Amino acid sequence: MAKITLNITTTAVEFSGELTRHSIMQITKKSIKELLLPPSITLDLAEITRIDTAGLAWLFYLLEQASIANCQLFFVNIPTKLDKLIRLSGVEGFLPVKQ
Repeated sequence: MAKITLNITTTAVEFSGELTRHSIMQITKKSIKELLLPPSITLDLAEITRIDTAGLAWLFYLLEQASIANCQLFFVNIPTKLDKLIRLSGVEGFLPVKQ
């Protein structure tokens, strides 16, 4: 079974594991609300081992939820596989990536 872990701090969320159609179902709405409490949060994707189109779509869902919650999201440490998926999907520039 695919597994995703979120380590939520006051300024960042560190993702580890797989961000796939199977693993995103493990992330509860309560977890999402918790991570969107600060006015600004950085999502660290360095430890993502696998991602699929559902995982990418979930990141966009998270952006939408952040907008509703008045929380600004930034993404760091974009894995090569995610970068490739972003380019293949034609959505370059839509994720706010912090260098």
